[in-house]
Amino acid sequence: MSTSFLLIGHRCTGKTTLGRQLATTLRIPFVDLDDVISEREGKSASELVEENEARFRSLEHEHLRELLSEDTTRVIACGAGIVDIPLNAFVIWISREGWEECARDTRARLRSDLSWEAEVSWMQATREERYRRSAHARLHLERDCSVNQAASRLFLLADWLRTSVQSPIMQMSWMRPRSRDDLARCVAQVELFGMAGIEIRSDMFDELPDIDVPMIAALRTSNDDFFSLATRAVIFDCDATLLEHMDLDKLQPRTLILSVHPDDVFREYFDYLLGLSAYIAQAMPSWRDLLLLKYAPRVKSWVELRYAYQLYKVHEKSGARLSFFPQGKRWNWMRIQRLFGGNQLNYISSGCEEYSTLPPTVDFFLPYIQTTVPVDLYGVIGAEAHRSIGDFFHQYCARLSKDAGFAYVKIPLNSTEIDNCLHLLPQLGFRGLSVTTPLKRAIAESNFVGCNSDLRAGNTLVLLKGSFMLEDTDETGMLAALDEIEAAGVTPGETVLYGSGGVADALKRALVKRNWSPVHILSARDGWRTFPAKRVQLIVNASGADAGENAPVCEAWLDLRYSDIEIQPPSARTLFNGMTLYKHQALAQRNNWGRPSCDSKTATAF
Repeated sequence: MSTSFLLIGHRCTGKTTLGRQLATTLRIPFVDLDDVISEREGKSASELVEENEARFRSLEHEHLRELLSEDTTRVIACGAGIVDIPLNAFVIWISREGWEECARDTRARLRSDLSWEAEVSWMQATREERYRRSAHARLHLERDCSVNQAASRLFLLADWLRTSVQSPIMQMSWMRPRSRDDLARCVAQVELFGMAGIEIRSDMFDELPDIDVPMIAALRTSNDDFFSLATRAVIFDCDATLLEHMDLDKLQPRTLILSVHPDDVFREYFDYLLGLSAYIAQAMPSWRDLLLLKYAPRVKSWVELRYAYQLYKVHEKSGARLSFFPQGKRWNWMRIQRLFGGNQLNYISSGCEEYSTLPPTVDFFLPYIQTTVPVDLYGVIGAEAHRSIGDFFHQYCARLSKDAGFAYVKIPLNSTEIDNCLHLLPQLGFRGLSVTTPLKRAIAESNFVGCNSDLRAGNTLVLLKGSFMLEDTDETGMLAALDEIEAAGVTPGETVLYGSGGVADALKRALVKRNWSPVHILSARDGWRTFPAKRVQLIVNASGADAGENAPVCEAWLDLRYSDIEIQPPSARTLFNGMTLYKHQALAQRNNWGRPSCDSKTATAF
């Protein structure tokens, strides 16, 4: 049976508009679910909800189930309040900054008993958790994103979802339920994507459930009967500290994962795992060739990560099968590195939101579905790395240029750990890095960074002969942003850079080159109280926070945040987001890294 695409999200996020474009691009039918219900019932969806919402939700469930049962692939836009989101379709959550203002101005109220602000809070509280739990991917659209840009991003997500089915990454990945109630969703996801199966852990299930997908039976509690009752499991996973609860002599041999999950990286835990493996291989020959080791320490710093990785590398040279999973959300990027670096298996959680105690979700892995081995690794480092859309855009450029051996990941990093990070990343296969604003000056002071010019800050690191060299492409990006602003009819003039961080130098160089002067650099900490002018031509918000309050009048306002871009300040005639800057900056980075070029016009339409 073919798999359709469901678009979910708040009202006024563009589900219908973008859904039509996606359907046209994919050459498949588009359906607005509310329109289907209205046509068959003879009343609008809003009228049916007002009359009897429970009946409307029942109709919604009935008609959606009917559409998905047919052997036709469709794009289906669902109403914002949908309750029962099916498990047998690709689900994309579209979230758009500013949907609240659009809904207030163009849609009927849902809760007249509440203030508008309270109604928005009610919609968020009652719907967003359902979106997070049900979606396989989330498309976040920044304020001022055009329809065509949004449509190209939606198509990329849809294509990644389609091509992920039965892909090598999915075939080596096991679903890990968030709870017992999450089991049905995990089973459906395994079947939808062609994944390896589901991990059933004894701390959540006393025995294996009756499901028709392959299972790993994972012992995480003192349960002497768990494995003897898990005869249907294709793999056993035993925490090494609980091996006394596993009688190997009485079990039919199959793949056996011996795992350790210590709270630190002391070598004793690693040596214990190796010693246990050696003992089983010698004492029980029938299990010897079925052993797979999993080293999953809780890592608390880059120093610990370096140490744990060195332990792993020493053992890897012996040829034994060993998977390395440093625990903690800040190390999730390592799961991408290990996909292409020797791990024998992978784990995925349901939904589309990461949690510190669970593996990443499907959308975390989607950008790498089409990446091939051998792979060159790149990434963005910094405290705000998680907000960057760099992984999305760089993987899109790799797709356009047929650069299949390219992978770009987000790496959280603070300034105190720069040297340890830059010492390790080349050993992991990283060839280049982007640097977020908080680190752009600190990175220039690192003992592991060289520079061929007088840069005081930079946003790009290139690995040359084993050392990182600092370069800058923010200036190139800013020049492109000024092209966009001038094309809108804004002429060069007096400019304020609000925020004096590491990006300010590059922005000022670009502004001076294009005669946007004089240029004033204001510290966000001091705010506008230190600036006397009442009118300027351009304000560039490079502070990472709202800056509109008490700002002078300006012809153009450029907001350089990745997300949460503020509403157009009343003092600004025109608002621009920073996407043009970031796209051209990224294209210049690819050139500096020596990656295959792609058509810049096509890339920047993304």
